[in-house]
Amino acid sequence: MFWYVVDRKIHKDDNLVTFLNKQEGIRAFIPKIEKWYSVRGVKDYFVKDLYPDHMFIVTDMGKDLLFEKYKELFHSKNNIFTLNTEEQLLMEYFYSNEDVIKHSIGNIVNSQLIIDEGPLLNYKGKITKINRHHRTATLKNIFFNEKFLVPLEIVSKS
Repeated sequence: MFWYVVDRKIHKDDNLVTFLNKQEGIRAFIPKIEKWYSVRGVKDYFVKDLYPDHMFIVTDMGKDLLFEKYKELFHSKNNIFTLNTEEQLLMEYFYSNEDVIKHSIGNIVNSQLIIDEGPLLNYKGKITKINRHHRTATLKNIFFNEKFLVPLEIVSKS
């Protein structure tokens, strides 16, 4: 399977995602993440786009074949980026079942993070930073040369 990222600034609506998902052998999605909000007394997790200007495509087709088949949608081959192996493994881990990264729940015991449930439970990668106020964990900086934030709720610290 190949994973591609398509710059979708030219297609702001979800029609392109819907169209590609109707095609055989293609899974297209806009990655989403659960984000903690506390507004006017309402405290809950809401689903938000992780990369609003990008669409992910998972398919068996090579980049050239994908572009040739749908060139009227992509306008240029420069709009399609292929994920490297490390990025692809990260995306497969977090987006294997759904298009949303759910929040994880954990504790800090003796300065060590212990995850009790959620997608970070069996994650073998490196967490570089924990922001307890925003309820996020920052993973090793590999994706788009940006931070990769994952929702993390720390229940207790001892």
